[in-house]
Amino acid sequence: MYKRTSCVNQVKINSLILSSIFEIGDAEEAAPRSRALAVQKEGALFTDEDFPFSGFPVYTSELPLFDKQLSIEQTRVPCDPYIHVDSVHIQGMSSAAIFQIGNLDHIDAEVRIKHFRILKEMDDEQ
Repeated sequence: MYKRTSCVNQVKINSLILSSIFEIGDAEEAAPRSRALAVQKEGALFTDEDFPFSGFPVYTSELPLFDKQLSIEQTRVPCDPYIHVDSVHIQGMSSAAIFQIGNLDHIDAEVRIKHFRILKEMDDEQ
């Protein structure tokens, strides 16, 4: 496989959280994972035990798998063995995101996020 070399003068990332990765260099494989359950409940206290991941199908359902050996017929003309980038500015990365300067042969990423709100009934406010 034809690979190119990246030349980046400057990178600025303001925020990198929740298993996100900033990598410089080549890698063969990456498998970032993240599961998040964001609950906004109005007017009551609760703990994370009140909402187990197993209670939501989004966390237990099988994900579709893709063939690693996907073959695409193409012709490349390597004009320049380098990729030149002056500046990259990222405001934020979250939930197993990857920013890489380099080559990556294979990635198997999975992020599952469920976000919901539990609001009071109008009659409960009196």
